[in-house]
Amino acid sequence: MNLLHVCCAPDLVSTVFKMEELRGSELFFYNPNIFPEDEFFRRYEAFEEVCESLSIACPEPTYCPEDFSKILSSYVDEKEGGIRCSKCIELRLRKTAEMAKSIGAESFSTTLLASPRKSIKHITLIGEMIANEIDIEFIPGNFRVDRGRLNTLIRDIYRQDYCGCQASLNEMKKEREIRDTRDRERLERDFGALVDLWKFRGKMVLRSEIPISDTSEMKKLIGIIKPATLCDDLEDAELKNRRWLKTGTYNCRILREKDQ
Repeated sequence: MNLLHVCCAPDLVSTVFKMEELRGSELFFYNPNIFPEDEFFRRYEAFEEVCESLSIACPEPTYCPEDFSKILSSYVDEKEGGIRCSKCIELRLRKTAEMAKSIGAESFSTTLLASPRKSIKHITLIGEMIANEIDIEFIPGNFRVDRGRLNTLIRDIYRQDYCGCQASLNEMKKEREIRDTRDRERLERDFGALVDLWKFRGKMVLRSEIPISDTSEMKKLIGIIKPATLCDDLEDAELKNRRWLKTGTYNCRILREKDQ
């Protein structure tokens, strides 16, 4: 038996899609780093939905931020990806390995190996270090799958926009403010007459709302506004059969009436 640490719903889907042999694992949703509490349960509910859709047994949630508090207070000023993150990964994998031993599992692994924002090499080094200390097998690998291939499974599943802890949340907010300011300035400079379209940032925008016929200019505008979805209500010939509008820096999903 294998005990699989689950960090989030999308990475669980990617893991069992890529590693069929891990589908029968016992699951362990241990993420004391997640802040605030309602975010933890939002991610757990997404995990629960995925378990149901995949017919996998879902463990009960346990929120224990006190397990992570010392790491956070010691490394709160570290940048994302630094020693705070290493300590966080070690905390979660060590707990998983100890749990695996206690229930008689022969091995453990983690869906962090499916995360597009984490270093597979770094996670593997930590996992193997713990495995050697506790005398249990760690299952490594690249569990990543192109998210486009998983779209039908995770389309309506909540996907977080920061790693989890309070420090990463604060860092994400600062980076978002910088991006918002930069893009708003670009919109005012390059499309001054269309600044009202800023209201669609992160939301769905209708093709009919964009008074631009030139595709390259439209892509430039979309790359600045960054709407969540472009709904092709005009059946634009330039967008025919496309699922995504790729702007170079931002990929916007194209939705049609039949898809809704």
